[in-house]
Amino acid sequence: MTVELSCDVCGVHFRNPFILSSATPTKTAQNIARGIEAGWAGAVMKTLVPLEYARIYPRPRFKIYWLKDQGAYPEIIPRSLSITDIEEGSHLTPEDYVRELDEAKRLVGNEGVIIGSITAADIETWERYIELINGSRADMVELNFSCPYAGEPGTGKKGERLGWTLMYMAEEVIRLAKKRCSIPFSPKISSQTGEVDEWAIKFVAAGSPCLTLSHRISVLDIDIETARPTPFGCIVGFGGPYLVGYSLKWIAKAAPKVNVPIMACMGMFDWTDAIKYVMVGASTIQSCSAVMVQGYEVVKPWIAMVSRFMQEHGYNSMKEMRGLALPHIIPPTMVERGNEGVYAVVDSAKCTGCGICRRCCFYFAIEIKQAKAAVDLRRCDGCGLCREVCPEDAVSIKKLADRDLYTRPDSKPYHRHYQLKAGPI
Repeated sequence: MTVELSCDVCGVHFRNPFILSSATPTKTAQNIARGIEAGWAGAVMKTLVPLEYARIYPRPRFKIYWLKDQGAYPEIIPRSLSITDIEEGSHLTPEDYVRELDEAKRLVGNEGVIIGSITAADIETWERYIELINGSRADMVELNFSCPYAGEPGTGKKGERLGWTLMYMAEEVIRLAKKRCSIPFSPKISSQTGEVDEWAIKFVAAGSPCLTLSHRISVLDIDIETARPTPFGCIVGFGGPYLVGYSLKWIAKAAPKVNVPIMACMGMFDWTDAIKYVMVGASTIQSCSAVMVQGYEVVKPWIAMVSRFMQEHGYNSMKEMRGLALPHIIPPTMVERGNEGVYAVVDSAKCTGCGICRRCCFYFAIEIKQAKAAVDLRRCDGCGLCREVCPEDAVSIKKLADRDLYTRPDSKPYHRHYQLKAGPI
């Protein structure tokens, strides 16, 4: 069975859903060409920023948390890693940026989609950059309303508050782009300026043909030995696979409300993430962190595994999977609560008596007897925490009876007082 991984976004054809996001791996034409050769369908070039916001790159400028301290690196790349950096936008002038875009397109031809990325703090510069892109060979352009990181505490200078400035002027910029831009454009929405789905509705109403959701967050870390911010002394961007759920949430909230393609961005780290993004409504998926630690070639197993998954599950195309999960996302008031007869069960053959489940049971239902965990069903609430912390997978949560075997004074079925009905997610 042959599956179709390609998709079209605003008339632009992508051979598969995987796109290199705007970051270090797309800073030059040579970088982009290397990625397309490895199998990526497209690349968003590092963002062109006005001179007053452009900064010289520090050295060093990258810090990866929780990569080498997991014990299995490099054989296993942990999903817990997070990348912080202070590289920020492109180092190129507007003229050099366009030349680099053109060179990228010359190198990849029809094998890959070349996407520019621009940002500005005033309408005049936006208009000038749009005209520059119109004169380039780029296939699409991303309107970056996300960076520098919106909401970052600043010193009162406009530069540090550019993120919010961008969002406030975004609808005007989109109307300008709809009128003046000769190629498809996609606004990139910050995840730190309120409800992303509400911005998405506004952007589409202003004329956006598609959307890029979303952008990593900004954070602060402190070196407790020196009482100083680390690693660069300032608030910085913080990205990585830990953000997948955050991005899935925003796409799931926005997709049912807008009738335009969504280009997912943030946290994508393995092929299963791609399936999840498509199932909540995304057309393409951008990735950076995975490439930063595994190189451009990481896309090859993704393509193979997504194809295999589709074959095994009977999906002929990405379109058949798109949005499948959306009808099944319910509000918290519709989650089954107070379900009876559910308890923790220990497999004695697997249990080593380590006691981790005992120390984490806040119902005091577990004791270690004869070097094995024993559950007191009179106390067990069936919460499942013991199952999650057990290093041997010796604990399972099972329905032992239709009704509770014992009275559970701490479990009040308050859900019965709700009128169960569907609501917004």
